[in-house]
Amino acid sequence: MLRVARQLFRFRGLLGTLTARELKARYRGSVLGFLWSLANPLLLLAVYSFVFGVLFKPARSQGIGEGPYALFIVSGLFPWIWLSASTLEGSMSLIANSGLIRKAVFPAELLPMVVVLSNLVHLLLAMPVVLGALVTSWVITHRAVGGAPVVMLPLVILLQLPMIAGLALGASALTVHFKDVRDLLANLLTLMFFLTPILYHLDFFAGQYRLMAWVVRLNPFTPFTLAYQDVLFFGQAPPTLLWVQMGMVSVVFWTAGSWLFDRLRETLVEAA
Repeated sequence: MLRVARQLFRFRGLLGTLTARELKARYRGSVLGFLWSLANPLLLLAVYSFVFGVLFKPARSQGIGEGPYALFIVSGLFPWIWLSASTLEGSMSLIANSGLIRKAVFPAELLPMVVVLSNLVHLLLAMPVVLGALVTSWVITHRAVGGAPVVMLPLVILLQLPMIAGLALGASALTVHFKDVRDLLANLLTLMFFLTPILYHLDFFAGQYRLMAWVVRLNPFTPFTLAYQDVLFFGQAPPTLLWVQMGMVSVVFWTAGSWLFDRLRETLVEAA
């Protein structure tokens, strides 16, 4: 765990260079280039607004109040995209760059971290779109929502970063040895998406669905989703318990992922 952290800090300059290269390579030859990072969230926002705001109007029992349901979804959806994309792409990062990790001096842990940070950039570029839509909604609906909690958004992102990094590190090392890991992750993430309160509020499970509510609450991704929804959609500070839960989940995932990567480090070159 400490060895991985030391390597990331030691080669932080190279990490930044590789992340910038990854972002440039992703949009090389594209007419819009980095504008796709804004076009994609705008398109998703428009689709969810139409589907869930017009075709399927949600019941107020979902506990989201008077805010547009599409914006409620988007508040938790973009952070989830960061998590799922980083995990799946990170799982293949060592295999895709096997030539680099065969060089004795190259720190292999940089490769999954490049994926995590490049997807973080996409999240950060999408946030102004989400915030602009939310402010517009507050003005139109005359909702009195305080803007101060939005300042807490960077802290939520920083707390989620070690969790996602741990997932990417562990998944990348396992995938090198077991090629089925990526497919298993894809299916597991699909299941976890529906067990994370992105499409619904926790109040949806009140009454006869209490057991399901506990399943969702025990999902390690739930505290982060609730925090994003509090800060972005409800305009309120997440409760103290939520901060504690996020911190504990991040520590566990980072510790497990970095330990697993370090444990399998010596066999990465041969397996890749």
